Amino acid sequence: MIIISGISAYNSNWFLSNNLGSSKNIVVSSLRKAQNYSLSKKNNLTWGVCLTGSTVRLFGGTCASPTIKDDYVLPANVSITGLSTVTFSSLRGEPSAPQAISISSNNKTFLININSVGGLSIN
Repeated sequence: MIIISGISAYNSNWFLSNNLGSSKNIVVSSLRKAQNYSLSKKNNLTWGVCLTGSTVRLFGGTCASPTIKDDYVLPANVSITGLSTVTFSSLRGEPSAPQAISISSNNKTFLININSVGGLSIN
């Protein structure tokens, strides 16, 4: 009985940690894709990332009415704050506004910062 509960606790922690890491990767890759699509002027659209409920949206056009979109639903146990709609300039890949994004789950947190010139740091 003790072995089973120990394995269950380990699997539960691994699952929660995996959800957090996957969510961080979704946000980071969406930001980088939007920046790269902007720099390459893909489809002559404005590219960005926004949060709609628990969904991270990579969009071309606008967040509310995208011409092209990729939606990534975050797991229910993952909380994200600080991500407002951000678009990137096609000239130098600069964000419309710096972002300080926090992704949390099970008392663990990743911080993602986008500075005014488009640099990204992850802690």
